[in-house]
Amino acid sequence: MSKGGELYLVTTHMHPEHTTGELAFPPTTKIVRAVEQQRDIKEAGMKGVAEFSARSAELADLLKDVKGFREPTETFDREKTLDLGGVRVRLIWLGNGHTLGDTAIFIEGDAVVFSGDLAMKKAFPAYTAPQSSIDKWLASLDAMAALRPSQVVGAHYGMGDASIIAAYREFLTSLRARVVALKAQGKSSDETAVTLRNEFAAKYPDWDQPLRVHLLATRAYSQLP
Repeated sequence: MSKGGELYLVTTHMHPEHTTGELAFPPTTKIVRAVEQQRDIKEAGMKGVAEFSARSAELADLLKDVKGFREPTETFDREKTLDLGGVRVRLIWLGNGHTLGDTAIFIEGDAVVFSGDLAMKKAFPAYTAPQSSIDKWLASLDAMAALRPSQVVGAHYGMGDASIIAAYREFLTSLRARVVALKAQGKSSDETAVTLRNEFAAKYPDWDQPLRVHLLATRAYSQLP
């Protein structure tokens, strides 16, 4: 909220647990979105709501009143800075790592970056969007690291320092190299995914969501040479 009393709402990406709460905000709230995030919402927002609703009765109940998404007050292409009256907030579209509309939120004075699902503490990344790209995801991590954040706030799990970004970079770089190597050895997509799921579960025993490695490796196999 700005010193003038204006309330701004920015989301890191289009998934329902990040966006549908906007319906609870006052109608005067200024919703600011990256153009590509808005495109993602238009094309796949309600599909995402349906997919999440199908996961459990609890989620279905939470999402039952979601019939659509609010229109943004303003959109931006690559970057926008909000001046909240002595506090400057940079909104940076990074795009097609986790989703097409990935947006980082950087609080300049405090050097805090809200990384969405692009970097989370001790959790394997979810690589499910059709547009997801390891190379783009790595570029997004580099862009956030260049901000030199003192604190990184992932969309899920705990907060931490810039080592969260570095850990994701190490993981994705290692996985990419292993996929290329195993593919060159003639391993199938499924063989590669099973191998890497086991390797990385052993390498990162305290990371949550290890099954995500299987899908990530399968998708990377189809994208990498």
